[in-house]
Amino acid sequence: MLALTMLVVTAGAATPAVANQSVVPSTFPLANQPRVMDGRIYSIDTRGSSVVVGGTFTRIRPAPSGSTEISQAYIFKFDVSTGLIDNTFRPTLNGAVEGIRYSPDGQSLFVAGAFTTVNGVTRNRVVKLNATTGAVDPTFVASVNNTVKDLDLSNGRVIIGGYFGKIGTVTRQRLAMLDPTTGAVMSTLNLAVTGSRDPYGPYIQELETSDDGKWLVIGGNFVDVAGSSRHQVAVIDLSGTNATVANWSTDRYVGDCASVYDATYIRGIDISPDNKYFVINTTGAFLGNQVLCDTATRWELPPALTGSQLQPTWTAHTGGDTHWAAHITDAAVIVGGHQRWENNPNPSPGGDNDGPGSLSRPGIAALDPYTGVPLSWNPTRDRGRGVEALASTPDYLFVGSDTVYFNNQIRQRLAVLSTTGGFANPAPETIVLPVNLRLSIAGNLYQTTYNGTTFTAPTLVSGPGIDGINWNDVRDGFVQRGQLVYFGPSQAIYRRSISGNTFGTPTNLSTTVGYVDTNYNLTPYDQPYGVAETVAAAYSRGRIYYTKSNTTGLYWRWYSLESGVVGGQEYVSSSSTFSLARTMDIVGNYMYVVWSDGFLYRVALTPGGGVDMSTWTLVDNGLSGISWSTVTAMFSTQA
Repeated sequence: MLALTMLVVTAGAATPAVANQSVVPSTFPLANQPRVMDGRIYSIDTRGSSVVVGGTFTRIRPAPSGSTEISQAYIFKFDVSTGLIDNTFRPTLNGAVEGIRYSPDGQSLFVAGAFTTVNGVTRNRVVKLNATTGAVDPTFVASVNNTVKDLDLSNGRVIIGGYFGKIGTVTRQRLAMLDPTTGAVMSTLNLAVTGSRDPYGPYIQELETSDDGKWLVIGGNFVDVAGSSRHQVAVIDLSGTNATVANWSTDRYVGDCASVYDATYIRGIDISPDNKYFVINTTGAFLGNQVLCDTATRWELPPALTGSQLQPTWTAHTGGDTHWAAHITDAAVIVGGHQRWENNPNPSPGGDNDGPGSLSRPGIAALDPYTGVPLSWNPTRDRGRGVEALASTPDYLFVGSDTVYFNNQIRQRLAVLSTTGGFANPAPETIVLPVNLRLSIAGNLYQTTYNGTTFTAPTLVSGPGIDGINWNDVRDGFVQRGQLVYFGPSQAIYRRSISGNTFGTPTNLSTTVGYVDTNYNLTPYDQPYGVAETVAAAYSRGRIYYTKSNTTGLYWRWYSLESGVVGGQEYVSSSSTFSLARTMDIVGNYMYVVWSDGFLYRVALTPGGGVDMSTWTLVDNGLSGISWSTVTAMFSTQA
């Protein structure tokens, strides 16, 4: 135990700081990067300006057109600052590379896949290479008896997952931890991954460790981990002396997708840089928006989420196309695959079509990490099988695939995007008491300050006679990060800047963010169902809460502050009769509602997007001097 403790501390101390991207990168791929001329890219890892690429390819070449191709199978290294291929790093493998990771000190590379020899030396499916020369480390030997599908490091320890059942003479069913010096199987991770969803046997498709060394997430064709029922996805706790199955499970991957995906429909997993959540990508075909086929989903890690029958924080639907790789930065969740659309939970007339609220995002997209709604980033690529490798540094995003075109540029199978010229993705803003509350009354806008107890006398601040704005056009709205978002005329949603009580020119988001519904045009502007019918609306933590003219309940959906895209999927917040709400606003954890009786009430929000009707409380019955029965819209900013 003492030896293990020393290993963890020593290895962990050498681990470099996590390289996060604070912006969404440029969409234009750099021109000076290498080309991969055949096959697919499965894995990318970086250290400084050095980039190592692995996959099924056999030929590469320098960037300039007409450059001589280089016969280099399954792995190569280049310098991103120059685009030059490293010709001193030329290991020879006899099979595909599925996973690559630099050692914590950057001196070595751990490589896993389907190979059995490296540089003419027997190395069954896992090898440790000198990161400079590509030479095989003779002290690291781990003979794995079947394909390794993925590899990662946790505090310097090597974790592998795949089809295998033994490593040397040691039984390890699909999952193992290896000593980074010797390759010996470590006893601290001994959790059998068993039970198959089909007749071909269990295996791990993807695995990912958290940067703090506490968590391991695995996905694949299994139903049991160390005696605990875990269907296709399991969270492993690495924080103790011995790894254990975490108190975290979901039944959302129990059901089947299309029959050709009977084994597993898990395709990509990544854990956030802050170690708080992970994202799962899937294939499987569209079988309705309540199943997780062809989706990306966000899941909170313990301690934020524990127990059984857990539910995703958000779900992003393609409407019938596969998501492969997932990669989380500080600014975005990058998802690659062969998807045609995002934000498409209701494809019309069915799967493999676009539908109300969908956006064209061919082959790659950036999702809002707070909401899962697409950001405006849309470089496009030819779709092929899809993006199966993503990696990033503070300066670059690396995209590995099986196709040639990226943003209409020839970039065979490898696109490198710079963060120079990128953009930030604003986080939701929480507005708390006291607030400046704007009230729309008879076409004019008034301001009152509310501290939780009293309202100041309303002051006229905007209107046809002041700045030419007719506030009768505003159904309802909210303010976030200096932008007033509101449901307005022509059945559309709008956004305009707000600074004090000065308002910028409105933008019609319904017509400008790029909604598509080619086949049926079921909604105005192809926007999501419900936008045209919204009456009262408020916002909190990424969610728009709203009522509709054609139903009686209270609903919510996700919204991206950056892109202005409204989430395509609608959720029920309350089945109570909220059609009597005239207007709404959210301050802190409370929704303030102007009711049809002419009074102002408040009700507490619940974490999952509901409201706790037992907390319904009268706030003002008109004693403040405000005639709430005349208020048709309201929104607040921080006082």
